Order: sequence, then C-alpha cells, then structure tokens
Amino acid sequence: MLQHWLFALGNAALLLFGECTFVETRLSDVEIIATDLLGNRLSNVQVEFYAPDSGAPLQKVNSANVRVLYGEYRVRVSSGGYRSAWREVNIDQQALLVRVDLEVSSLGCPTQPADIGGRVVRNGRAGELWVKAVPLRGVGGGEWRVADTGHFLISGLTHSAYLLIVMQGETVLHQQVVKTFPGQTPGANRLIIALDEGTGHQ
Repeated sequence: MLQHWLFALGNAALLLFGECTFVETRLSDVEIIATDLLGNRLSNVQVEFYAPDSGAPLQKVNSANVRVLYGEYRVRVSSGGYRSAWREVNIDQQALLVRVDLEVSSLGCPTQPADIGGRVVRNGRAGELWVKAVPLRGVGGGEWRVADTGHFLISGLTHSAYLLIVMQGETVLHQQVVKTFPGQTPGANRLIIALDEGTGHQ
C-alpha cells in the first residue's frame, strides 16, 4: 500500500515540477511588404530571420513570401539601393502581413533620425495632454507628454509617414498626417496645433 502511495506521489511531483518540452511544428505564411518613404512597393526584396536572443541566422530568402515556424524573430528586410530595416516580429497565426519602410541608401554620413515637434495651443483646455506619433506603415513611433508651455518633441523616429494624435486620457483632440524625409532641414517638422475649446475630435 505504501509503495502505491509513493508511486502516486512521485507521479504527482513529476506533473508539478517536471519540465515540459514542446517542439513547434506549426507554419505561418508570412508576406513582407517593403515600401519606400512614399509608400511605393519595392521589388527584389531579401528577407532574413534571426533568433531574437542570440542573433543567430535562421533563414534567408530572396522573396517577399516565406513559410516559417511560429515564434519570435528579428527580421532584416533589404532591397537594392535602400538601407536595410530591422523588425521584431512575433509569428503566432497562420498568415501574417508585415509592412516595412526602407530609406534610400546614402554614401555619406548615416541618416539622422527623424523628429516631430512643435507647440500645442490649449485654448483654455486644462489637464495632461499627450502627443503620439503612430506610423501609417509598420510599427514603431513614439509619444511625448505636452509641457505646460505647450511644447513637445518626439525624436528618434524612423523616416516615414505618421499619424500625429493629441490626446487627453482616451479622448482624441486632434489628428493629422505628418511625413518625414531624410535630408530635411532641422526643425522642418515643427507644428503649431490649436485645439478646439470644446470636447471631442478636431
């Protein structure tokens, strides 16, 4: 009787503390859409998949369409005449579409990151305001809490087209599209945003 009890206890311990091993076999059809900064789709795209932690190369294809195992990857997207771009991608569905903007290669100094700044005219609106820059293609962007003076500056952005949103809590007070390009003069994207005195969207 004691032996049976010890055997059952041992099995329970294995279930509680034993290590589970799982080999991923599911495949996803991934399509990479690479565009220039004007949104034009690029051809001759090369896609490389790397392990996110070790950086070890896993797969390389000269096509925008590829089948890969579910999982997390660092993906490098390249096209002739353009700078490569990196994306962190979590593949967890049967089909996935990934959009990436590529900048034109430069022979001189590296392209400086983009920034979007300016001043929000509150028009009597009190409370905390935030400005968010959301890329129209791909992921990334940034946000900034508006200063008491109304000034904001979102820096370190990839050159692309962004939806700029002024928010108070979960309420959108203003939104507009802002495009950034390499070689723009400093301060090119300095905006004056006047909010409505009422609530709701502008």
